[in-house]
Amino acid sequence: HGLVAAVLQAYNGHQHLCFSPDDIWLTIAQGVNSHINLYSDKYKNKFVKFNENQKIVLNDDNSLKRDWSKCIKDLVKETSNYIEKIDLKSLLECDFSTSTSTTITASRVILLDSIKKYFSYNIEMFCGIPKITLEGKLEDWLLIQEKLIQLRNLNLDLDFWLNDLDSIIRQFIETFKGNVDEQFWKNIAREEYGCGGPPELNGWITKFFPYDCEG
Repeated sequence: HGLVAAVLQAYNGHQHLCFSPDDIWLTIAQGVNSHINLYSDKYKNKFVKFNENQKIVLNDDNSLKRDWSKCIKDLVKETSNYIEKIDLKSLLECDFSTSTSTTITASRVILLDSIKKYFSYNIEMFCGIPKITLEGKLEDWLLIQEKLIQLRNLNLDLDFWLNDLDSIIRQFIETFKGNVDEQFWKNIAREEYGCGGPPELNGWITKFFPYDCEG
């Protein structure tokens, strides 16, 4: 535990030890957290009235910079709407003159952990590319299309690959002309997670590669 480690470090190293109200209160709040989780069924009716776990879903579409402290704050706000009998938020949250954004967020994490057996937390994060630029001239993209035709005429049995590339390059050309198919660009790449294995990459970006590492 961080507090104990700091005390031992100061004691054994003859160092100056400094306590803030946040340090002490976060430790106490963690103790409350442990007790509530240990006897969650016993104290459930003190906090919530529902039987089944309440699912809390937040949508976070900020693909450029994710503000985790805001996500935590929003989760606390949502869960507080379901806690009717005890104002855990104001009780467990750090609100001292020494409190910083870090200690406040830490106290909110403890709060969420204290009632985790009554709720199911889910933050839906939407990934995406906010902007795409196609460089060069229209003639350059049309030239790629022409080169694909030339490749096909070589009769190298590449049709299985070139068929996909044709449709993709057509979309590049249309985008350059200003005819943007947003759904096409949204499908550029996505990672799909299976059971126990590494994520699998899907999306049309994979069509640029006729073979994977296994051939």
